[in-house]
Amino acid sequence: MAKIRQFLASDLFNMIMLILAAVIIMTDQLVASPAYYGFTVFYAFIICVVLLLSDDIVSILCPSLLLISFAIQYKNSYDGFMEYLWGAPIIAFSIIFHFAFYRKNFELKKPKDLELFKPILAASLALILGGVGIMSFAEYTTKINLSYMFCLGPLALLVYVFLSGLIGPNKNYTEHMDERLAKIFLTVACFLIFAIFEYYGEHWAKFISDPDILPFQWRNNACTLLMIAMPFSFFMAKKKNILYILVAILSCIAIVLSGSRGGLLFGAVEFLILVIYFAKADKEHRKYYLGIIGLGVIAAIVAVLKFSSLFEYTIDRFTSSKENFRRIGLWKRSVEDFLANPVFGRGIGYMGNRDLHPSKIGTLCWYHSSIPQIIGSFGSFGVLCYAYQLIKRIQFFKNRNNMFSVTVFFSFIGLELMSLVNPGIFAPAYLIIITMLFVFVEQYSNSIEE
Repeated sequence: MAKIRQFLASDLFNMIMLILAAVIIMTDQLVASPAYYGFTVFYAFIICVVLLLSDDIVSILCPSLLLISFAIQYKNSYDGFMEYLWGAPIIAFSIIFHFAFYRKNFELKKPKDLELFKPILAASLALILGGVGIMSFAEYTTKINLSYMFCLGPLALLVYVFLSGLIGPNKNYTEHMDERLAKIFLTVACFLIFAIFEYYGEHWAKFISDPDILPFQWRNNACTLLMIAMPFSFFMAKKKNILYILVAILSCIAIVLSGSRGGLLFGAVEFLILVIYFAKADKEHRKYYLGIIGLGVIAAIVAVLKFSSLFEYTIDRFTSSKENFRRIGLWKRSVEDFLANPVFGRGIGYMGNRDLHPSKIGTLCWYHSSIPQIIGSFGSFGVLCYAYQLIKRIQFFKNRNNMFSVTVFFSFIGLELMSLVNPGIFAPAYLIIITMLFVFVEQYSNSIEE
């Protein structure tokens, strides 16, 4: 069992997960048949097996992120996943078994020892009280309101507390957790890059006949994950080999090809910040970063002059009143919703704006921006709670002066930037990912050498 657990915590296991995911994409089964939901369920099955066999919770991270990378590619997927609802008891049993059987590895920490406990609790209170005073009991107790309220609040707090007791030095079959974590996120980035390039390969004839962006439904989600992962490319380039920077460069190309407006704008901002920061921090490779800036400027000029048609789709969406009508309308609605209930807002599950944003079954009617979301959903109480959480998060990173914590800080910034134009931190998967990264920083910072 020790050898099995070491294998599940190894780079080889993650590589096998990546190759398997790439094979699934190449065989076209992902989009060719209604049975493609089964591939996501297959990764859920792998996660269950790992939970049963290994006492290392970190070993489920790579297959979990790949599962998310599959799930984001499905459009109108609620009914498809409901067909696999029979698997929920298996997942629940695996989680309960893991915590019960390996309970000796768990160390329950007091709230006073967890720096982000109070900030996450404050956000949870904003979610729970959101809509109080204006929502009817029937509206408040809808499945969509209760589920997102729980996932974005209490669940995030539970994940933070439990992971804090499971993650730490000498617990997770690895000597250098910072490197292991970085490699996992780069593995997921490589899969998303491959998936986007493969999509263009499938539609190559169409792309060549009319060179322009080939839009696909999951572009914003793909860019969000790529922006969370991008800082780890720079981290590994500094710590191990400058060639790791290629993952960040390929990520930028994939983001451009995705056609995501938020990805194009904020991905470029994040990449530029990372290049400037690491050019200063990584003196050994400074010439490479300066070279990247120079080549980037040249590539941008050439792209504008020679391949301007390739950006027409994304640029048109930036300037189109039809494309921006809903977002601007939702931002205005957030103010109206705030004024309707200034203390606690409309609530996270409010569906009164579906005339502007006809959200799919099982998803929120988002404002598509974190700031209007907080203002409209949680009122002045929510603004104070989320402002408090943001300040505490910044202090959290400021108190930890090592390259690993700086890298995670940039991942957090990448997610926050995308959240300005996308659900971002109000999508449970991304909130759990960034919460998990906070745990790694908190538990490992003192043991990581500069």
